[in-house]
Amino acid sequence: MTISIVLSTYNGEKHIVEQLDSLKDQTISADEVLICDDCSTDDTVKIIKNYIENHKLSNWSVTINNRNKGWKKNFYDLLIKAKGDIIFPCDQDDIWHLDKLEKMSKIMQNDPSILLLSSNYSPFYDGKGNTINLDHTDLDDSGRVYVPDFKRFFFYIRRPGCVYAINKSLITYFKEFHDDRDPHDALLWRLAAMLGGLRLYAYSTIDFRRHSNNATGEKVRGYLKRKEQIDYYYNMLQRLERFNSNYNKDKNENEYKIFKEYQKWIMYRKRLYTDRKLIYWFYLFKYRSLYWSIKSYFADLIIFIKGK
Repeated sequence: MTISIVLSTYNGEKHIVEQLDSLKDQTISADEVLICDDCSTDDTVKIIKNYIENHKLSNWSVTINNRNKGWKKNFYDLLIKAKGDIIFPCDQDDIWHLDKLEKMSKIMQNDPSILLLSSNYSPFYDGKGNTINLDHTDLDDSGRVYVPDFKRFFFYIRRPGCVYAINKSLITYFKEFHDDRDPHDALLWRLAAMLGGLRLYAYSTIDFRRHSNNATGEKVRGYLKRKEQIDYYYNMLQRLERFNSNYNKDKNENEYKIFKEYQKWIMYRKRLYTDRKLIYWFYLFKYRSLYWSIKSYFADLIIFIKGK
């Protein structure tokens, strides 16, 4: 099976060489490394070009967008362009463990039913020496590969895209049902889960750096922001419903019932914020287990009251 790495960069000169070293020094080499820079204003591109030339990396390439597209569009274009049977998305400021490609590609090669394999990650530290608070729910280091619980893992994306290994066949569905608002990892995760092809790998494959400049991980605050988020989720679940109808004929009926519960949950949340009627918050009590936490359920009420 051939392997592609897709790396999106933007103003990453501070950490990019550490990441490039960790890609170059893998115990097995990728067949292609596609790097796309989103109009950096620092020396990121110069550093990458010099690195490729100095190390004679003929299967590595770097392109520069003619305009700033944003990380979502940049990753989308890279994933569509990648030719490998297995595709590994890569962030510019992490450090991969040197056995990442070898271990994850072997697992996928041995089990063709895996559409998306997501590993664990190790906490990294910011420049001031402060620990970064990450979601370590369900993380362990046993090395087992397992199917996550659909209800707990379908909607909430529990691993970042930088620890994914993606079966090329999943990209076909990703391309058809993609929306410009989609984070690539979120849509891929949900598609794989609905097809029964999502697996978690209880083994850390990267040092995961989080800091103030990260593009993802922003919290949604305020009435309009919450309404915008819910409108997006409503649209996303509608697209996944079409995906189910067109391609997921052999879906697990119990999981599909859970999916329909999520649809009703989002519908009532949408009505709460669009119709501005408090009664919908009481309807949501039945679906409170679908919130990330009970605190989030009451946050809908608080934001509704303040916004109204």
